[in-house]
Amino acid sequence: MSYEVSFFIIILQEAFNKYYIIFIYILQQAEQCDPYMANATFDLNNLHEDQALITQIKSGNYDAFTHLYNKYVRQLTQYGLKFNVDLPVIQDCLHDVFVWLWTNRYKLTIHHSVKSYLFKSVRTSILHTLEKKNKLRPLHPEEGNEYSFELELSPETLMLQNEDRKQTREQIESLLHKLTAKQKEVIYLRYYEGLNFEDIAQNMNLSVKASYKLMGRAIATLRENMPGSRVLLLVLLHLH
Repeated sequence: MSYEVSFFIIILQEAFNKYYIIFIYILQQAEQCDPYMANATFDLNNLHEDQALITQIKSGNYDAFTHLYNKYVRQLTQYGLKFNVDLPVIQDCLHDVFVWLWTNRYKLTIHHSVKSYLFKSVRTSILHTLEKKNKLRPLHPEEGNEYSFELELSPETLMLQNEDRKQTREQIESLLHKLTAKQKEVIYLRYYEGLNFEDIAQNMNLSVKASYKLMGRAIATLRENMPGSRVLLLVLLHLH
């Protein structure tokens, strides 16, 4: 599939993205899955709240700082675990990021969303830690000396024993192995954390065009290995 066609698919998916997330959330509630997988992406009140918290933090409000930490610590920890890093390392990285944020609060400038800023900061800290420990290694010809990023099947999917569903599980596991680390990460940031492509580009040190292209490649890879118009939604419903 050409990149042009993949870009067109992305545009269509963006148009219906909000309804996909709502649909995923409904299914999760029905199956008693983790509700954090379906993030409230388009909540402008949430965006305004974050901006207000940063304003208060810059003025020295420690309660606002604590609130921001508590609001995002779980999501940031889950994101960090995708890099195949031990929990204590992630906790150290989170500690470093938030200590830096508080120490430099008076000169803090955030041009993108606060959530995107925190995700990028944690990502940078984790990759820097891996680099110091010489744990960045060649994982895929297209990525060179890179990191690992894992999308995992949900506990509910792993427990499926029905033959048809078991086959679906095995197909999804096989699909995930076809994706590069960056392709998995762009899917995670877009469809699980609800970041827009501008924020994704900022987070992954890419141009906006490159972030679209990366998603296009990921979708093309999924479709090539499991034909069907709903393959992306199928994959999303079985991950966490």
